[in-house]
Amino acid sequence: MNGKIFCPQCGKTGVKLFSGLCRSCFIEKTSLINVPEEIDIIICTHCGSIQKKVRWIDSDLSLNDTIIKTVLEHVEIDKSASDVEISIKIHTVRGSIFECLVTVKAQVMDDILTQEFLVNVKLNKSVCKVCSKYASGYYEAVIQMRADTRLLSAEEIETADKIISDKIERLSVKNRMAYISQRVEMKEGVDYYVGSYKAARKLTEALKNVFGGVLKDSPRLMGRDKNAGKDLYRMWISLRLPQFQKSDFVKYNNLKTQVLNFDANKIYLKDLESSATISIAWRDYEKLKVIARKTDIKFAMVTAKTPQLIQILHPDNYQPVDIELNKELSHLQIGEELKVVEIDNILYVI
Repeated sequence: MNGKIFCPQCGKTGVKLFSGLCRSCFIEKTSLINVPEEIDIIICTHCGSIQKKVRWIDSDLSLNDTIIKTVLEHVEIDKSASDVEISIKIHTVRGSIFECLVTVKAQVMDDILTQEFLVNVKLNKSVCKVCSKYASGYYEAVIQMRADTRLLSAEEIETADKIISDKIERLSVKNRMAYISQRVEMKEGVDYYVGSYKAARKLTEALKNVFGGVLKDSPRLMGRDKNAGKDLYRMWISLRLPQFQKSDFVKYNNLKTQVLNFDANKIYLKDLESSATISIAWRDYEKLKVIARKTDIKFAMVTAKTPQLIQILHPDNYQPVDIELNKELSHLQIGEELKVVEIDNILYVI
């Protein structure tokens, strides 16, 4: 209480008291901050994340910055202090103990005070849950990449690996469970074991954007979490690439077509007779039948030309074949070569 009595600290009488002390004694006795003499930090030896209570908090700070930040979090500023400036320096290091010097400058009443405090920070190394899972090979989903009625090509596998690697690098910035715990290559295709199911979904979307194909999920019961009272599942995600590749030839209903392109949503075809472009959804994939491969494309020479027809030599038996002239072929001259494919004993110009 404030009052004009006497100061029990120095014995002055007839002075105004502040919290039972005269002004001089109050300022002298005031501690600008309250901070523990010892602080424990639990840090993951692999990723540098910090354990706070039961949670692990990601951190991209250096060890020194982590220690300084932790000390600052434990500082409580006295209510009587204003315009407070705090600087923290690591004074000495003894094994796992970092001695920090905390310098505080602040105003109390009309006086500017500077005080120093020593704080020992003990570093306790551990392994966070995510790193522990990674080290044990933990995974929540498996991406199984296969091709329908054929084997994956070396180029497809190489492209898939690059997509996975690039996407994982971006996803792991926000999701530390976005990692590949195992990659298994076999005759049938490639399996990617992914730490996070959410990451696995994004990876399969990225693969499907390039390769197209049909997705199918198959959950498998792996056990039960007694604490949470729920079953634990792992997800097998099958990405089945089409039996055809770009530039192959497929039959769609009664049309003979060439595969121009495909993406995550549709397949784009070119009618070999009308040259019209057709797009179909992947749900109609089963309606497509491969009738020739891009390796079946050959070259044929133009030997004659009329206003209505061009004549070419069959690339295998060299017999003359007449083909109706259209706008796409009108520029051809005698002696030039063009690409053709033979399907059901009929030559189609590509």
